[in-house]
Amino acid sequence: MATLTVRDIEDSDYELLRRVARANNRSTAAQVRDMIAELAKELPTADQAVADLLEFRKKYAIKPRRGEDAVSMVRAVRDK
Repeated sequence: MATLTVRDIEDSDYELLRRVARANNRSTAAQVRDMIAELAKELPTADQAVADLLEFRKKYAIKPRRGEDAVSMVRAVRDK
């Protein structure tokens, strides 16, 4: 397992973390591990991210005009 050291945490932030950990009957380290695990659950999986991107593309895709390709479209936007 990895070890994480965090420096320069505001005293008020650390105190809040300590109180939350105490309220959950945990050490501050256990509380941080739990918070990281909960955040990780909220992140999309790679498959979900790809599905979301494909849905976005389907919904908002800019269709090239006849004779236009993606490279020329990117260059036109970049050069503005």
